Amino acid sequence: MEKYQSVLRFIRYEVNEIYFKNNANFKLNKDGTPIDLKIIPTVDIEDKNMNITLQIVIFEGAEQTNKPFEMKVNITGYFMAEGCNPETLKANAIAILYPYVRAIVSTYTANANITPLILPTINVNKLIEDQEEN
Repeated sequence: MEKYQSVLRFIRYEVNEIYFKNNANFKLNKDGTPIDLKIIPTVDIEDKNMNITLQIVIFEGAEQTNKPFEMKVNITGYFMAEGCNPETLKANAIAILYPYVRAIVSTYTANANITPLILPTINVNKLIEDQEEN
């Protein structure tokens, strides 16, 4: 197993914040409701340690835009990079952390007694590229 071990070690993650507000006035339209999703990664690197905070905003302004709910999830993942620059591994770290956000969102919405929302998979490299352009 050791020969397959990555230089990036995932230590743990913490949920910093979950916000959920149901929109009781939501009216389903005939075209459905496309997912309105913002993903805001923040990377903090110190020596060989890297902390990634993912802030996810789903259906922002739900009441004003006729969306079923508004939700924000903020989690931080703690990583360590052995023998390389952690900056080169931030896409890998985000890719490791994002499925935890997906699980939180689907579980939370299911337990809120609404149609469970399963977030789409993402292209992490494109996410980082877009963030660096802004």
